[in-house]
Amino acid sequence: MGSGYSAIYAGTGGGSQPYADSYSVVGAVRAIDKKDSDIYDSKTGYFKNPTATALDDAVDGNRVIFNGKSANGTMTYVMDDNGNIIFGKRCNPNDGRKRAPHPTLIGGKDPQVQCAGMITFVGGKISQVNCQSGHYRPDSKSMDKVNAALQALCDKNPNLFTKDSVWRKNNGK
Repeated sequence: MGSGYSAIYAGTGGGSQPYADSYSVVGAVRAIDKKDSDIYDSKTGYFKNPTATALDDAVDGNRVIFNGKSANGTMTYVMDDNGNIIFGKRCNPNDGRKRAPHPTLIGGKDPQVQCAGMITFVGGKISQVNCQSGHYRPDSKSMDKVNAALQALCDKNPNLFTKDSVWRKNNGK
């Protein structure tokens, strides 16, 4: 697992944290972030990513909307402690050349998640997700919660998912 920023997070490609109901940012990674005022402010913590979007709020009919268009590409996501899936681009409002890691989807001093990784959209449809987060390093068992939430969404509206997605195959449609 990794953040995609191996030069910045040298050594973060290690294994996952032990399975837990909730995860905090890995201590060594948080220490790196605290040295970058464009990522972490000592008073407020992680900035809030301006592109952070709740998946439930982004559903428009049979597609997921992002920035006024059908969602496309791979983006970061987290599942917050309330079970909401929040996704967004790696958009740093403080410096466009810098990263916007997973904790910025929630923001604050100690943003907790049930899972974090990458989500891929194709033409407004959900295609796949994983638990690749160098900041949280969730155990792969945490994907069970994400898969259950996405399966429930697919059961309500299978057209939100690509035809080859695992949730649609499990749905039988």
